[in-house]
Formats: sequence, structure tokens, C-alpha cells
Amino acid sequence: MTLAETQELFRGLVTGELPLEDDRLAGCFRGSGELPAPERLAIYRSMYAARLVDGLRETFPALAGFLGEERFEALARDYVAAHPSEHHDVGRIGRLLPAFLRTHPDPDRPDLADLAELEWTRNEVFFAPDGPVVGPEALAGAGDVAAARLRMAGSLRVASLAHDAAALWRCLESGAPVDPPAAVPTPVAFWRRGFDVLHCPLPREEGEALRAALHGEPLGSICAAFGDRPDPAAAAHAAISSWFLEGWVAAVRAGA
Repeated sequence: MTLAETQELFRGLVTGELPLEDDRLAGCFRGSGELPAPERLAIYRSMYAARLVDGLRETFPALAGFLGEERFEALARDYVAAHPSEHHDVGRIGRLLPAFLRTHPDPDRPDLADLAELEWTRNEVFFAPDGPVVGPEALAGAGDVAAARLRMAGSLRVASLAHDAAALWRCLESGAPVDPPAAVPTPVAFWRRGFDVLHCPLPREEGEALRAALHGEPLGSICAAFGDRPDPAAAAHAAISSWFLEGWVAAVRAGA
């Protein structure tokens, strides 16, 4: 067996993809009378699973605190079984946990997926790269403003929550269980200032506009999201001006 084949066998045994009774094990891994090779591999397998659970607990402390140790560990192991680690960074293991909780909801707490979404988004924003930002004066050199495109800051994210964001945030900050929040669909913007992760619930129209900006849509399409407001132009101007003031805009590009 080649080195690459041995490494792949070891990976499969440790992650649980292969049974410890695999016939190839004895030919690659040495055991002893007191601790046969399968039992030695079982130690690594147990440590690997425990480290993934620890990684999830570090990323989702509010969710872990709310559920309690036993329930959180059961959730974490079910999740890892469905979504094995795909990245060398254990901190990425929780990427799909919010979606997993939406497809496997707790009947008594359907808001847990949103709580996980909040925690995961904060984690992403904290580790996102820094970069320069521009002010509204950057629009002056863009030519046709309606065709101009905004490049948004690398740390900016928008999460779509199905439940009241303020109630979820109280749970996140206090670590204490709260009553299930009302089902109030809310877009929430997240960004970083220095080492501080900030958030802000947005009106529905501004959430749509910000998503359009993040997808590289021209400014005319971004402003169209405010079409249902009594004064669409004023609403669009106020929202986009605030984006510049908050440091959400990294650059303004002239339209094609």
C-alpha cells in the first residue's frame, strides 16, 4: 500500500467513513497485546469527533448554552454525521448548521435556526478581511450614476431571519433562554468596525437593496427596491447615504 493510500485509509478510519473492522487495517497499523490496532484507531476516532463538537460549541456558544450540554452534543453529532468536515479549519464545520436546523426544526423552538444564523454570521464577519472604504464623494467620478456599481466592504453580510431579531439578540447577548420570539421576517446587516462586530435590523426594502448591491447590481436597480415607499427617491438616498457613513462601501465603479 502506498503512502497516499495509507493516509486515505487513516482518514477514513478516523472520520468514521470506514469501519474499524476494515481488512486493510492490520497491514498498516501496529497494535499490541494490551491495545490492538482497532482500539488504538478508536481513540483517534473518538478524539476527532469530540474536537468537531468542541468546534461547534466554540462557534455557537449561545445555542449550546440554550440547549444544554446533552442536547447540544446530540445535535452536534447528528449534524456532523450529515455534514462531515470539508475544510482543514475546524472553525468552518458549522457553516451548514443553520440550514440543518431549518430542515430538522425543534417543534417547540423553530427560532433556533435563526439563533444559529446570527452566531454563524457574526463568526464570518469577525474573520472577514479588512479593506479601505470610500465616502459618497466617490459617486462624483462614476459618470452615469444609475449605471454605477457599489463594491461593498468585505465584512458586510445580510442575514434573513424568520423571527424577531431583537428577541433573538437578547438571547444571544444574555445567554439566557427567552420565550420563543414572534415570527417576524427581518433582514439584518452585520459588519465589523475594528474588532467589534455590529448589527442592524433593516426595513424590508433596504434589505432587498443591500442584497442587490452585494450582488453587484447597478445603482438604478438598487434604488428600484424602494419603489413602494411614498417618496422612493428620498428613501433610496437616505439608505445609500447611511451605507457610506457606516463604512459599508469599499469602492464605486463606473457602469459599462
